[in-house]
Amino acid sequence: MSTLHYVDHRQDPGAWAEGLGVSVEACELLLDAHLIDLHVDMMVPIRVLGYDPSRRHGPWERVMPLMGHTDFPRLREGSFTGICYDIATNPFRPERNRFHATLRNVERCLADIGRHPDELAVVRTRAEYDAAVGQGRTAFFLTLQGGNALAHDPSVLTGPLGAQIHRITLVHLSTSVLGGSSSPSQPDEGITSRGRAFVEVCNAAHVIVDLAHAGRTTFWGALDAHTHALPPIVSHTGMDAVRPHWRNIDDVQARAIADRGGVVGIMYQGNFLADVPVGFGARRADVLAHMEHAVDVAGEDAVALGTDYDGMITPPVDLLDVTHHPLLVQDMLDRGWSETRIRKVLGENYLRVVADHRP
Repeated sequence: MSTLHYVDHRQDPGAWAEGLGVSVEACELLLDAHLIDLHVDMMVPIRVLGYDPSRRHGPWERVMPLMGHTDFPRLREGSFTGICYDIATNPFRPERNRFHATLRNVERCLADIGRHPDELAVVRTRAEYDAAVGQGRTAFFLTLQGGNALAHDPSVLTGPLGAQIHRITLVHLSTSVLGGSSSPSQPDEGITSRGRAFVEVCNAAHVIVDLAHAGRTTFWGALDAHTHALPPIVSHTGMDAVRPHWRNIDDVQARAIADRGGVVGIMYQGNFLADVPVGFGARRADVLAHMEHAVDVAGEDAVALGTDYDGMITPPVDLLDVTHHPLLVQDMLDRGWSETRIRKVLGENYLRVVADHRP
């Protein structure tokens, strides 16, 4: 029995296509594909504002434009098969408290998702993902942004917590004891000895290492410390060659991730995508420009979606929430993308990375 209230577009793809002004082909392709977002920050409004993830929020109820892009019903309505559900580390929290706060947040995620067992599932492996999707459920991978939450004792990743955590972003918006952030307000003197050890523990525990937010010096040091047997990723970024910005990665970095078998997720923050004031005014075409450049320099096997919805971002004005992705698929079709490439970017590329770490 459904406990979430939303429109199931699988029942009538034609109506969805008509409502969005796209072809039925675009909707049917999306509905049949693996659709995975590498970075959803819904826990931010949940923790900060008491946002109810189980309720479908209408446009007038959303904390637009910075948050309110997602909720459980709209993820289902948008036909997402997989979500990397992020828990951000508060850099201002005292180090001694971060670990326990992380444990509480993991329990909160498990409880929220667990209220809808017929529709949502927390998964840890590719096999668990396949089982959940085969049952018609949306699969949630629990992820951590800011490895400094566990820097006091990385060995916790070898126990039950490590089995639960799917991916860790090494650093966030602040430089930490692990390494330097890409933020221009923060120093980046490279990965530290503790950071190298942290990467090695993640590799041993088969936790995906995410180098989004890493300063360039830290990025290269982390890759040096990372085993070649497993692929690293950049979960949410833009391409610096398309829009020069401190938050974006350059072509050499993208190729390095691709050469290791990893993926680069393209995010939706407006001013990372285009030269627009405070992020307002970017469009889907800007997302596609970054994706196409990433394909050109790193190959179509290395590109994915990493929206950063709900992460205090201003998304493209024509891609305001998770229910609008047939529009993006239509753009891909109109640009002559093959169905194979579209399916890879929507989810298959990331599933390869998941299987490499935890089959």
